[in-house]
Amino acid sequence: MATRRHREIRDGNDLYREILPPDARESLKVTYWDLWMVDVLAREFDGNWDRLGDHFRAEKTGSSYRRYKAEELLNHLCLLRQALDRGALTANDILAQADPDLLLKQHRRARRKVLEMDFRDDERSPWMVHTPRREREARAMRGYWHRFPTCPGEYAAPLESLYTTSSWYSKDRSLALERRLSAFVESKEADASLAELFALYRATVTVLTEKMGLVDDSYGVVGTLCQQVFEKYTQLDRAALDMSLEILLQDLVELMIWEDYAGTHTGGPIFFAGLAAHEVPLVESILQEQWHELCDLELDYHAEKALTMLGMLYERQQMFDKFVPMARVMGTRAWQRITAMSEAAEKRGRYELALAVYEACLGPGLHEDFLRRRYHELKGRLGSD
Repeated sequence: MATRRHREIRDGNDLYREILPPDARESLKVTYWDLWMVDVLAREFDGNWDRLGDHFRAEKTGSSYRRYKAEELLNHLCLLRQALDRGALTANDILAQADPDLLLKQHRRARRKVLEMDFRDDERSPWMVHTPRREREARAMRGYWHRFPTCPGEYAAPLESLYTTSSWYSKDRSLALERRLSAFVESKEADASLAELFALYRATVTVLTEKMGLVDDSYGVVGTLCQQVFEKYTQLDRAALDMSLEILLQDLVELMIWEDYAGTHTGGPIFFAGLAAHEVPLVESILQEQWHELCDLELDYHAEKALTMLGMLYERQQMFDKFVPMARVMGTRAWQRITAMSEAAEKRGRYELALAVYEACLGPGLHEDFLRRRYHELKGRLGSD
């Protein structure tokens, strides 16, 4: 019977076995994904969880296709390890008493699924589907909408219906699409209340972002529309809206962190420069929290975006005392956020600070040589050589 059951395996989410942890009333259900993971762990990585995790992290630096798959496998690995730890179990408890022939057969499959990452989307485990990246992105796009006085969802559905195909918009078809989208926004904003404007603009940015993968926006018209709407959104009267300011700013900041098509690019500087005095510490706290959380979740790209935005907040609000500590944390991984702070200090006659920004960041990194040149150029300009 056991042999026949194993032959009926359809995918990694099939149940392999149940293990009753010590002093536990409920058994741990182990799937074939779990078996494949610990098989690779034992045979290829000497049982070292951290080494297997580092293997997936290295894969995350590759193409987007492999990066997302590695991210999914890493999440499964981490949550499996946590589940075993909670039950005072080890990987060997999963492998114990297994049929050697079965393990040999499953090892070939384990290598293909785990090491070669050869699996389809519909084969993924729940832990591979519900990754921190997907959960954070979903929250940033729509997660706070129920807190708005007028729910942006009221506008999202009709906006989505303007996309008359679910396949692909060529660059020429994007022109007609943009006209339909613009006409909709203009028709709704004409007589809208403040709460309705917040909902309309917020829904528009999300829908355009979520659908951008369907559009060849070589002409830039859809992206420009998104930027224009977001700029309007950042300049609405937040103080007059019957909504928690903390939640409104949390939603706005997370949207900027997770919007990846430059739709918030032009509005970001406007937002940070236009913050009221009482909003600045709120936004600073949100960004710092997001940066730390995203680092802990190993969402490096979006953690760096949060850090860049924190630097932009300090630069636009002329919080000069923050420049050097921020530059030290930023390093030379990116260059524009460093030059922006240095140039802001220079424009205000803070020449020592302008130099100190470079001095604080300089060290090994992708843009070290460029930033060193800019530093020496500034020293020459200031006669500090």
